[in-house]
Amino acid sequence: MSSPDLETVGSDPVPFAPTHPFSETAGADTILRSSDGVDFYVHRVILSLVSPVFETMFGLPQPESSPAIPVIDMQERSAALDLALRFFYPAAQPNVATLEKLQEVLEVVMKYDMQCVVPMVKQHLEKYQSSRPLAVYAIAFRHRWKDVAVAAAKESLKYPLRSLNTEAPAELEGVTAIGYHELLRYHSRCADAARLTTAELKWFPWSTTLDNCRCNKNLLMFSDNMYHHTPAWFCEFLTGMVNTWAITPGANVRDHGIFYVALEKAKCDYCRPFNFIYFVTHQLTAQVRSEIDKVRGTPPFISARI
Repeated sequence: MSSPDLETVGSDPVPFAPTHPFSETAGADTILRSSDGVDFYVHRVILSLVSPVFETMFGLPQPESSPAIPVIDMQERSAALDLALRFFYPAAQPNVATLEKLQEVLEVVMKYDMQCVVPMVKQHLEKYQSSRPLAVYAIAFRHRWKDVAVAAAKESLKYPLRSLNTEAPAELEGVTAIGYHELLRYHSRCADAARLTTAELKWFPWSTTLDNCRCNKNLLMFSDNMYHHTPAWFCEFLTGMVNTWAITPGANVRDHGIFYVALEKAKCDYCRPFNFIYFVTHQLTAQVRSEIDKVRGTPPFISARI
């Protein structure tokens, strides 16, 4: 028998002990015994409603010598089993502290075909989309959860996935080659959308305020399909963002030094009314995000695989 899951109280390890509602024998008609020897007192009717696997198991004839409360030996360890049960059991509330623990729950849910629990598991998984999008993508793609996979893929745009100078993301371990290819393809298409949106401002009207600007000028095309003499510092900023978004199309403008360099240079009496901060934080960012959303929707990039 394997050693029980341990919790630490002070300096002394304490074996895992089930709490309400799995610690009481009153009304329970089955014991689930974890692989590390911990007993969970449960009710067949509840497990049967949630899991067709358990329903079939309980329908099998029992030996005449069966104990008053039959014991089912489980392959899962106590901590994972406890969490999985709490996702659907009355008077129980799951407390999932890490994504790794959620993955253990998910293994139990899928093994016993607990489909009614999947929406709640997905809700917990979505909490990690921003902080660990690659891991969430790998899990969602593996289980064919298209909505979660698409959202996680969008969050992954903050990372330089296509750079050969970086280590392979450890969190994508276990994802199929097709799943990884689809993610890189989406990443590349979003980078193209962000780059093209920023390279030329054909979607943005020319500001006549800049006509009298005395800064060094470069030519840039605007929404009137005409080239205008545009402050060089502003063109340098756009070039910098083109290069940044080509690698990390989900990057936040204010996370990069080129934003603050441009802000420092926009000091002449004609540049200042151009309201550079508003343009960058609102209009440019919104336009890039809008173009990326179009990439996701025409058609959904993993629709053929999920």
